[in-house]
Amino acid sequence: MIDAPVWRNADLIRIIPITRADLNQAISRNDFRPESSPKPGKARWYGLRDVVSVAAAQDLRKLGFGPSFAFGLVQKHLSPFLRSQIATSDDCAGVLWLIRPSADHLEIDAPCEFRRHTEYEELLIPPNENACIIVNVGRIAARVINDLQATETGKVIRREFQQTATER
Repeated sequence: MIDAPVWRNADLIRIIPITRADLNQAISRNDFRPESSPKPGKARWYGLRDVVSVAAAQDLRKLGFGPSFAFGLVQKHLSPFLRSQIATSDDCAGVLWLIRPSADHLEIDAPCEFRRHTEYEELLIPPNENACIIVNVGRIAARVINDLQATETGKVIRREFQQTATER
């Protein structure tokens, strides 16, 4: 179900939160490219990896990054990671995204790494490295999954999947 685009713009706006204008602007300026494209005249639907990406970008915006920069970081680093490494929602558990600025500034091409982390293990950053931004992708994913499952769209989609599963 992770590949299925099952959530609408209204769901993202409600749970992330992000304004419709900001979401549409990020997509229209190619700062963010969702996994699936709608057919002309049809509504856009989002899969779980897209929702986690948008939520992470919004969290970066809360730190003071502009929308183009936040969505640019997500599009350049997080989206490819999620698409290549995340097959189920449980795969996000414990994933941290470390964004390392260069010596004097942060840029979209900043070196990044992804680590699996448990709450009981220490995350060690070598003392000779600059400060980094740590985005807890696992917690973001858990938050949006819980919120999305509570949406009416999620309930309808789950019912439809259950019906098709019992018909097989």
